[in-house]
Amino acid sequence: MSKPAYFVLEIAIHDEEGMKPYLENVGATIAAYSVEPLANGGKIVPLEGEAPNGKVVMLKFDSMDDARSWYASPAYQEVLKHRLAAADNRAYFVEGL
Repeated sequence: MSKPAYFVLEIAIHDEEGMKPYLENVGATIAAYSVEPLANGGKIVPLEGEAPNGKVVMLKFDSMDDARSWYASPAYQEVLKHRLAAADNRAYFVEGL
């Protein structure tokens, strides 16, 4: 049985208009995967160190292979360029238990 994988994105948008193509199309890129949204903004309560600048997005994938496949897919890569240009980002995968 494979372990779940979590996509974590810390994002501070600096160009709302430039971000629109990403926001309008990113949902379609995950439709082919079993994904559970876990967080999309919301209150951040820092406990140790500083909180991320902006908001945090978290998605749960069935496996690291699925998560990597989604991120590398042509559909996601096409919309990703808009997020990278319109926001300061820090993104990573975390393997679950």
